[in-house]
Amino acid sequence: MLSKTTLFTLTHLSAAIVAVSSAQVFAADKKADDQTSTKKLETVYVSATRSETAQMPVATQIKIITDEEIRISGAKLLSEVLRTQAGIQLTDSDGSGARNVTVSMRGLSGANNVLVLVDGRKLNNPSLAAPALNTVALKDVERIEIVQGSAGVLYGDQAVGGVINIITKRAAAGETDGALSAATGSDNLEDYSARVSQGFENGFSYNLTAQKRNVDNYRDNNQSAYENVMASVRYDAKYGFIFIDGQQVKDELRLPGTISDMQAAVDRRHTDSPNDYSNQDTDNWRVGGGVDFSEHWQLQAEYSDRNEEGVHFYDDYWGGNTPDPTEYSVRVKSFTPRLIGEYATANGTAIATLGYDHLDSEYESNNLWAPVNSRQQQHSYYAQLVYPLLPKLTATLGARQSEVQDENQGAVEVLKQEDDLTASEFGLSYQLTDAWRAFGRFSESFRFANADENGLVAKDVVFLQPQTGESFEIGTQWQSAAASVSYSLYSMTLNDEIVYDSTVANNKFYNGANINLPDSERKGFMLDVNSAISKELFLRFNYTFTDAEVVDGLFDGKEVPFVAEHTGSAAVVFTPIDSLNLTVESIYTGSRYRANDEANSAPRLDALVVFNTAINYQYDQWEFGARINNITNELYAGLHSVWGQYPQPERNYEASISYRF
Repeated sequence: MLSKTTLFTLTHLSAAIVAVSSAQVFAADKKADDQTSTKKLETVYVSATRSETAQMPVATQIKIITDEEIRISGAKLLSEVLRTQAGIQLTDSDGSGARNVTVSMRGLSGANNVLVLVDGRKLNNPSLAAPALNTVALKDVERIEIVQGSAGVLYGDQAVGGVINIITKRAAAGETDGALSAATGSDNLEDYSARVSQGFENGFSYNLTAQKRNVDNYRDNNQSAYENVMASVRYDAKYGFIFIDGQQVKDELRLPGTISDMQAAVDRRHTDSPNDYSNQDTDNWRVGGGVDFSEHWQLQAEYSDRNEEGVHFYDDYWGGNTPDPTEYSVRVKSFTPRLIGEYATANGTAIATLGYDHLDSEYESNNLWAPVNSRQQQHSYYAQLVYPLLPKLTATLGARQSEVQDENQGAVEVLKQEDDLTASEFGLSYQLTDAWRAFGRFSESFRFANADENGLVAKDVVFLQPQTGESFEIGTQWQSAAASVSYSLYSMTLNDEIVYDSTVANNKFYNGANINLPDSERKGFMLDVNSAISKELFLRFNYTFTDAEVVDGLFDGKEVPFVAEHTGSAAVVFTPIDSLNLTVESIYTGSRYRANDEANSAPRLDALVVFNTAINYQYDQWEFGARINNITNELYAGLHSVWGQYPQPERNYEASISYRF
């Protein structure tokens, strides 16, 4: 738990950083824009209201990562961008940094406690598979919005630790934009991409992108062959808009599996599974639009359909006895209409959102040992109001009611269940000064067990209970034209938390089952600083304290495995001339227990610091870039458990060239 001494130290550290940043940028702010100090700082957050109309403070912490920040970082994978952000810890269970990367926020492990969206479309699966981050090409990203903490009212199931909403690019009226890129690097990397977008004055626009990436990756038997093609068409009219987009992803990935610590000490690239692989083809379609049917109200709606077909082979897992590869399919369809109202009041603009979410998920697998044939439907109604109570005080109030129907094919019969629950939120945001904002929020979250979790339960359980949670957070944010500092404290209690317990006898023939914990807690502190020291020098720094502890059951009082108490990141961006950027970043992960060490009995993993650097140079329409990861050649694992590890790459590099038109 956070002690008084720790809170005192962190609070004064935050105040010191704020004071230093304020002093450094004060003169620059006045010179840059004398009017800035007299205006209330406002930011458009799509993720705050599920619309692009919100221009008011909200009672939560939202981090925006722009495409320019991504470009300067030299990152080529989404995981490389997320790894440097406050409050986020990643688990990489194949070493490619792409498909099998799991995002953890606020100390919540697993693939289903953080909701990942692309333009509002859900990437999370109705299984234990992590959201496939590799379906998003960074060249297509306009910005990334990270919502810290529970967002169950607006987004429903799985938005427990937070929401990552990836917004893709679209063409502006009268503009044509495009780029051709090629990259090479360590482990025989070849990466080619092309993008073109055009907007016409009549409101019509389109966007076409393609990417092909082949790489052997660090480990033996870890080759990846990846293709991504996406197209979108949009028409904007006076009273609304309509769009349609489609994407096809082909991903062939060899799986190196885990190796023991002793094997890693001899040869970190070694594999015990030379025949394992996992190939998948994904088709995404989305159609939607919006219409203004009155001065204050707009109707928006989207229908999306994601179909994933895959085949994988795990010869080593079954001791070479698996006769055939396993085929599986995932189908996720959603329909999300909502009404958005915007009214001017005496104290500012009020925004109301009334919506309905329908989600239909199907998951089938012909696994010889544990075949799956399941379907889950969710129906949810929600409402949110962001209302200015006073000129400087804004309230957020919302509620969601969700129903779920599960249908799983059991060994001898079809098992069915229905359940329902509600979630609510209430928050306040107060503008203390033109630069300072304080906020506080109470929010509820939930997630329903998926097919994989319900397929491996204790002997006396048929379906797991839904996981629910309550979260309290308070924080402040200071923002000027050249700097920002935000920090927050949170406390989260989870009821019926869904976890895996290796000691419980399951409904098959061995030990290990998914269970509901009676109670568990997360508490923490997060600090995020961004400051333009001068025109040439920009600094970024964040620190996160996470207290993830089991508070009931067999492992009462034990730390949640593979969650570090202390994490942080720092980066320096040096721009000696407008066309040249040099970035140096460091990522700190504190000591933690190995994954699956619920008893906290094995030795802790050592703290780790990884350094990366990147350089970007622009000349006319050409851009040249290079990035070196893990400069100091640290030896660590993306997932390190009591039964093995997935070693991460040692020092590696990428170099790229792009032509923009």
